[in-house]
Amino acid sequence: MRSPSFSPADSRWLGPPLTRFTYDIDFVAGTAKGVTQPYGNNTNDGRAFRDPNNVNASFVPNSAGLLVSQASAGLRRSDRGHWQYPGGTVRNLWNRDLTNVAWVATSVTALKDQVGADGSANAASSITATGANGTILQSITLASSTVLLSVDIKRLVGTGTLEMTVDGGTTWTAIAGITAAYSLKFIVQAAVTNPVLGYRIGTSGDSFAVDFTSIVNPANAGINIPSQYRVTTTSATVLCAQSRPSADIADAGPIIGVAQGAFGFYWQGRSERATGAFVMTGATNLFCSVLATGSGGAVQLADGPGSSKTADGVWRVGLGLVNKVAGYVTAGGAIKVAANGVVGNAGTGATLEVALDHFDLGTNGAGQNSIYGLNERYAIGRNLTFTDAELIAMTT
Repeated sequence: MRSPSFSPADSRWLGPPLTRFTYDIDFVAGTAKGVTQPYGNNTNDGRAFRDPNNVNASFVPNSAGLLVSQASAGLRRSDRGHWQYPGGTVRNLWNRDLTNVAWVATSVTALKDQVGADGSANAASSITATGANGTILQSITLASSTVLLSVDIKRLVGTGTLEMTVDGGTTWTAIAGITAAYSLKFIVQAAVTNPVLGYRIGTSGDSFAVDFTSIVNPANAGINIPSQYRVTTTSATVLCAQSRPSADIADAGPIIGVAQGAFGFYWQGRSERATGAFVMTGATNLFCSVLATGSGGAVQLADGPGSSKTADGVWRVGLGLVNKVAGYVTAGGAIKVAANGVVGNAGTGATLEVALDHFDLGTNGAGQNSIYGLNERYAIGRNLTFTDAELIAMTT
């Protein structure tokens, strides 16, 4: 009898049928069954997933809330899992050092004297008001667009207001919930030309620590969610590419060959996106996606013309909520999916994508179908099918 496995993401013992999968990658625990999954590089060494997008050093959060550094190659992973967000260019300069001349202070003193959100000494800046409504601002050149300004911020002294702007103070937005620990805060504004971004502190003597002050154009229209990736800018803007787990036919890994035939799979993760997210994205015909049709939130698995989908509203939104998806497709064209304990219809007419050249987890190549969240676990095996009871057990 096979022993059950433990899922650290949700503290549950997961027994059969999960033990039937040939390949099982746990991005939270950093373990893999039947295959290797290294991090910190992108070597073509037979690993399950490579990352064709990540080209820049960055930071992502760990389970303690600390930002941890990531190499400029390989999947971006912490002990929370693999972080998947679209790429974007941070367009302002010196986003950790507000003492630089790019920042213009009026009745504010800036010092680079704070422990950063990554735990590094003197990495972040303090901004302290020397008069009421003191400001510190940076001007950049950018065509009219929607912009998102985010910051890791904590309160050092006082109880007064801190506001953020992207239009030089024509519009100020008060930021609620600032505590003595770093948290990610953001504002979004449409049709901003040549943004002037920064802060206003209401009360003289109040002080805040700010880190990774970053203005970007949201990657997807209407999805105004800040990325959990952080990058450092100094004298130039920085493109922070997405991190994309991809199984490719040109790679030495075994995963792509399984997905070309009849297979069963299991995916676990978290998402800040309500609809439009792709759990699994093939090149042409193989997709597992979160639909916007109806009232939204149905999960669909499709392979060629055959598909299976759950009822609407099963997808859970927020980094505090886990999603579990499982399904299968057979050589005879049967296809079925389940999500969060809800089984979809018994689909027919599926055709195996025998020429499949790659598939991705939690996104697609350009990032428009990003889950905005975490890939926690992925398992796959050849010729696996499951009863409805097994699908419910796996995804509950």
